[in-house]
Amino acid sequence: MQAQIAFFNDLSRSLFQTAQQVNELTLQVAQSMLEDGAQTSQAVITADKPTEVFSVTASRAQPTAEKLRAYQQQLSRIAAESQTKLVKVAGEHAEETARAARELTDEVTRVTSEETEKTMRRQQDTMRQLANPLDSMMDSAQRQARAAMGNGHDAADHVAQAAAHTAQAAQAASRQPGRREGQTS
Repeated sequence: MQAQIAFFNDLSRSLFQTAQQVNELTLQVAQSMLEDGAQTSQAVITADKPTEVFSVTASRAQPTAEKLRAYQQQLSRIAAESQTKLVKVAGEHAEETARAARELTDEVTRVTSEETEKTMRRQQDTMRQLANPLDSMMDSAQRQARAAMGNGHDAADHVAQAAAHTAQAAQAASRQPGRREGQTS
């Protein structure tokens, strides 16, 4: 920003100096033309014959045309000097402005990259937070299903074991022939 401000300050200063030179030249030419006009008017008023009026007017036309031509030349010189100054100012500030522009571009790129990374991390965190409740719910449901299936298997195992013991007891009882119920051995 400072390089840009310095460039515009120098550019403005150069343009202001050019405008000042043009104004001074214009004022000089205007003053000279007014003086010539006043002298011509006085000569025309004091002329005795109509031919003198024409000769006074004709004699003043040539110097006026010369003054206007000189004015145009000086304006052209001022314009050329102004262009030279502007090119010089631009040249003086071009390298600094280009360096500042590169630095600004690098800074914007760095900040943009950092902000993009932060945004990506926030989005990933948000996605994890959204996924975590679903994962927790799935884990909880799986644990409950395993527990329910485990309890069912345990009960079936106990029933099967009890049935096996009962069957064994029944077989043992049927193998002992003399034994009746209520008798002790």
